[in-house]
Amino acid sequence: MEPGKLLLNEWVMVIFFMAGVTIWGVMLKDKGKAKLSDSFLAGRKVPGFIGCISTVATNMNANDFIGGAGAIYAMGIVMIHSSLINSLVILFLAFILMRKLRGRNVFTLGEWLRKRYSDPVGNLYSIIWAFIWMLFNLGLYIYAGAIVMHTLVGWDLYFSIVFLTVVAATYTILGGFGAVVATDVVQLVLMFFPFIFLAGVVWMDVGGPINLINSLPADKVAIWNPDTPFGPLGFTIFGMLFLAMSYWSSEAQIIQRPLSTRNTSEAAITYIGTGFWHTLIVPFIVYIPAMAAIKYFPSLPNNDFAMPMLIKNYLPHGLYGITIVGLLAGNFSSADSQINAFCTMFTTDIYSRMINKNASQEKLIKVSRLSGIIFTVAAIGTAFIFTFAKNGMFLLAVGILATIMPPFGSVTILGALWRRSSPRGALWGVIIGLVVGSVLFTADMAGYLADFAKDTLYFRAFVSFLVTTVVTVAISLAQNFVEPEVEHEDMQITGRGLNNPKILGVFLVSAVVVVYAFLAILL
Repeated sequence: MEPGKLLLNEWVMVIFFMAGVTIWGVMLKDKGKAKLSDSFLAGRKVPGFIGCISTVATNMNANDFIGGAGAIYAMGIVMIHSSLINSLVILFLAFILMRKLRGRNVFTLGEWLRKRYSDPVGNLYSIIWAFIWMLFNLGLYIYAGAIVMHTLVGWDLYFSIVFLTVVAATYTILGGFGAVVATDVVQLVLMFFPFIFLAGVVWMDVGGPINLINSLPADKVAIWNPDTPFGPLGFTIFGMLFLAMSYWSSEAQIIQRPLSTRNTSEAAITYIGTGFWHTLIVPFIVYIPAMAAIKYFPSLPNNDFAMPMLIKNYLPHGLYGITIVGLLAGNFSSADSQINAFCTMFTTDIYSRMINKNASQEKLIKVSRLSGIIFTVAAIGTAFIFTFAKNGMFLLAVGILATIMPPFGSVTILGALWRRSSPRGALWGVIIGLVVGSVLFTADMAGYLADFAKDTLYFRAFVSFLVTTVVTVAISLAQNFVEPEVEHEDMQITGRGLNNPKILGVFLVSAVVVVYAFLAILL
């Protein structure tokens, strides 16, 4: 697609933003030298509301605005189920999981898995997360930002990948988690408001959601059809549920947010507040407006071009430049989180436990920064891999998630809910779950599952989560294991109004019901 042209003031905005976040990281360079908790978790002093904004900013980035829109363009409105299911899972885990994770005073989920189960379980998580998923995930974020600069500004795609990597790595590695959270707040504002305007303009142009739905092919608006692009609707829903459970219970950079808050009540707010984003914002600001691209641009060569085409054709100058800055902000807010999460995991879970157990705090900080530099250089290679994603970056990324994440999500939730879940059961559950997930992924790539669905990622997530759970429970029962009593941090429900997790939870459930009712009427 032909990129748009930026005015001088828009170029100034883009350059000022990139320079600003870099300078911010340099200014915070010396803030996190004293303690690992300062560099990795901002001293565990982040307010719940700020943690929520940071979590949203980490989740919603150029991948979701562009890649998510591309997934809607490819698969249709059935993707909305995933967003709403995420909200309900978030609510469940906010009250159940946070207390158990924070109770052991850990930096990472790998550390918690070691304490709850055994070193092999925690080490397996840390190694796979650090050297497989984090590497692909950062590559995804870098590629998403590069798509923005390539399609909307006209920069060379590969130059954009390298340039954006350097900027994100510089301020994150220098400034630590404090720089990440602080810039997340600013970046969310920059990312959010231009898309409200874009959604409004698109809604008016198509004459509202009813007119839009009526003008689209039936397979793109079949949210309740028993046959979906991901297979039978039942498998799709359960797969979305288990993949959401896995993501919110085991994604390292997401878990880092509630661990950095002041108490468990604010940790719950960090998660629950994010649910409103998935319930009210994603469907109406991203997903449904993105369906207009199906109507106006039916034959795009790449699904990821759907949102850039809408931006290019509907946003006036001024807002066009702000939107580019907003998308870059979203890219940086996720890339910096991934870099910081890797530095945290590699330093605390791998280097200090497996390589140099007597390293000083100062030594660990230096190692974290060096490892971050090497990690970001390697991620440039994985960013290139996403350039070959035939169905768009979003579905490729989720497909990788569906392979490696469900086994760890399963044992994490079992470990928090069930004291009889044993170390041996968890280890074999994870190993067998990963094997099953890998076999299904290979079979899918080879085309052996093509008769089942166009894309089997949710089916694969469902099966591997279920297999892991069954194996873990069976071995645990056979061992007759019971976890010793552990003193956990109390859930302090002391806030009023929207600062109270219980009140927020009631509002979130109500919002999900209202949106589903709206979709039932609309479709």
